[in-house]
Amino acid sequence: MKKIIKKFRIIFSTFFIFFILGIIFVTFQVEKKVKYNQILEIKKGDSVIKTIKMLNPSRTIYFKLYLKFCDDGKNIKAGYYEIKGKYSIKEIIEILEKGNDKFFKFTIQEGLTLNQVIDKLEEEKRIDRKKFKEELLGIEFPYVTPNHNFEGYFYPDTYYFPEYFTEKEIITTILNEFLKKFPPEKYLDKQNFYKKLILASIIEREAQVKKDKKLISSVFYNRMEKGMTLSSDATINYIFDYKKRRILYKDLKVKSPYNTYINKGLPPSPIGNPDKDSIDAAFKPSRTKYLFFVAKGDGSHYFSKTYKEHLEFQRKNKKNR
Repeated sequence: MKKIIKKFRIIFSTFFIFFILGIIFVTFQVEKKVKYNQILEIKKGDSVIKTIKMLNPSRTIYFKLYLKFCDDGKNIKAGYYEIKGKYSIKEIIEILEKGNDKFFKFTIQEGLTLNQVIDKLEEEKRIDRKKFKEELLGIEFPYVTPNHNFEGYFYPDTYYFPEYFTEKEIITTILNEFLKKFPPEKYLDKQNFYKKLILASIIEREAQVKKDKKLISSVFYNRMEKGMTLSSDATINYIFDYKKRRILYKDLKVKSPYNTYINKGLPPSPIGNPDKDSIDAAFKPSRTKYLFFVAKGDGSHYFSKTYKEHLEFQRKNKKNR
């Protein structure tokens, strides 16, 4: 009997030692700080563990064990979180439970105008429109902004803003993204850059596929070189705030500095916010002799050197519809 008791004590002691060591090891892992650099999205109703697994799959087991002592993550709040820097599991769970570092996701699509961006922010109840426009007036920027017009500089991308961000902080975050893509020290001739930005905004609105951008750019350069008007429907659309479903012949005669059917050269400012591909196309167009282009059914364009060829394609295109 004594041998059995002794054996039991040894087994119990061994188990207890391993149990204590296990607790120490798990505690160490929970307190251990690991480097993270990503956006975590937690949706209502989603499995917390499944979502957190995206942060670091190798540490999922420690998240699970820690959450068992934290009501299984019931206090974690849905939203976007930027987990950037060194954090322990305990610190990450605290961030997610407090919700203080929640972000909201905001996407600027290619070609959107500044007013459309402001409309979208206002619709999502992220800004006060009047205050936003007032803040724009006080922004110092290294590129040309005639009459504080920032059209063209609101770089198309998906942004994650902290919930507490002010109008000014939202503006500076977006503009800083533009400056990252186009460092001011790289483009010394700011007037020339602005002209390229204007052209890029037109290319952005005209092109539906990336491969056409440099070709469209070449058409516009060739037309300007020959003293022709750009004759871009996109600039007409801009006059009407892109609200017209169809451009009519009478619209091409509207009096506006943005009407490139009656005014030669570039309009006075960008007609939207282009992406890097469009700006690159404005700086480095393809070398062609094309003077015309027309949209095909698949989103790409047909390019031609003569007006006769341009009209012939349009006729054939109509017949095939």
